Amino acid sequence: MDSESMHSSNRFPTHPHQKTLPKDQTATAAFFFLVIYIAIVFIRPQGFVPAVLHWPLVPVSLIVSFLLWTVSKNKVLDAPQFVLLALLFLFAPLTVAAAGAGMSLALDSLIELVPLYLTFLLIASTALSHKRMHTMMWLVLGGAVLMSLHGIQQIYSGIGWTGETAEGGRIRYIDIFNDPNDVGLSLVVAVPMTAYLLHYYKRPLVKILLLFCLGVILYGIKLTDSRGTILALGAILGMYSWRKFGIFKTLIIGVIAVPLLFLANTRLDTISPGEESAYGRIDAWYEGIHMLLNSPVTGVGSRLFVEHHSRTAHNSYILVLAELGIPGYFLWFSFFGTCFMMMYILQKKIKPKKPPAWQFLVDERLRGTIKPLPSPPPQEKSQVDPQDQAIARALLLSFVGFATAVFFLSRSYSMQLFILCGMAVAHFQGTRLRTPDIPAYRFWEHFWFWAFLSGGSVIILYIIVTILLSII
Repeated sequence: MDSESMHSSNRFPTHPHQKTLPKDQTATAAFFFLVIYIAIVFIRPQGFVPAVLHWPLVPVSLIVSFLLWTVSKNKVLDAPQFVLLALLFLFAPLTVAAAGAGMSLALDSLIELVPLYLTFLLIASTALSHKRMHTMMWLVLGGAVLMSLHGIQQIYSGIGWTGETAEGGRIRYIDIFNDPNDVGLSLVVAVPMTAYLLHYYKRPLVKILLLFCLGVILYGIKLTDSRGTILALGAILGMYSWRKFGIFKTLIIGVIAVPLLFLANTRLDTISPGEESAYGRIDAWYEGIHMLLNSPVTGVGSRLFVEHHSRTAHNSYILVLAELGIPGYFLWFSFFGTCFMMMYILQKKIKPKKPPAWQFLVDERLRGTIKPLPSPPPQEKSQVDPQDQAIARALLLSFVGFATAVFFLSRSYSMQLFILCGMAVAHFQGTRLRTPDIPAYRFWEHFWFWAFLSGGSVIILYIIVTILLSII
């Protein structure tokens, strides 16, 4: 049975009285508990609600979702990221053992990474339909609005409903979102998704609600006072303008918008290599590069950067390089990059495959006739559904914001990354089910492209650090 007939048999019932869900709506029960899990990840009631204080809500909901997923049928796992991430998370504890930190610490490192892998796995293999992708976007949006409102309460009343206070006038949430930069990262990733939902829904009341949410999130970004977040928002707007209006108009808009970004953040005007915070970051980058040079294969060990320097790297790319070496960085960079590439691919028209010339000659020989090769008709490109393209565009912009923000943060293994990557892979797999002309993304066919790109990024990082050191 060919792949097309397999898709057809999975999407339509084989008996008039048999009810079969479309292939992009597999594992319904697992997705239901996944939604609960993601909601708990953002709300974190176990951190401030007395009735459930310290309850293991996050791991329990994740485990339940995973167990239901394991017994579900028609799992869709045709994406290289499942293997890349597994290899990365198996390699990480080996770097700890190679650093001489002991097998106990290596095992702890692996255990810390398991929930992130399961989060990615469950989202990537269940959120395949438009409806489920919208649900995921609403969850990300809801988490961003929640953190923003909590931060606004901190600023105007001195304390949020969780009991958390602002840090030096910068808003924050609790637990894994306790740092203002983590709050900012969650908010900026939600902006393109909110804009997509605003365009998708036509009801006036829903549009008013989404406009309110967008305004709250943008105000929350300002209250984080995070320079990396503001720069990430600028990168999102710049990329959108470039694709919408072209480079020339984008440059003009940029000249106007940059001063506004400085007004939106009180610390942007302090960015300079000589500023104390910036100097500390550059120094950490320099140390990270030297950790890589001293141990290029296994690095200094996963989560062991601070054992070799007084502060973390403040750069997710350099952090992975220093801790995991070149092989680990290649896996991490390729995992992140292929998710981005999948969303880029969905922006283009897909050219359907045509049979090779030799197949035509064989067919004619079998018929007992030999004719000259006909001139091939013009090949029309299959158009990806506009809604699938719009979702891909929103996720692509979220990736741009994330990639920009984490250049100034040590968030190589943040929950936001694996939620975003899970959504990207789920959308690509779901779009392939709806548009059979889209070929699977075969990583090994592009291996040297990613090897060259990851290696080039290392050289660029080294040049950036060298230049910054020369001017401070």
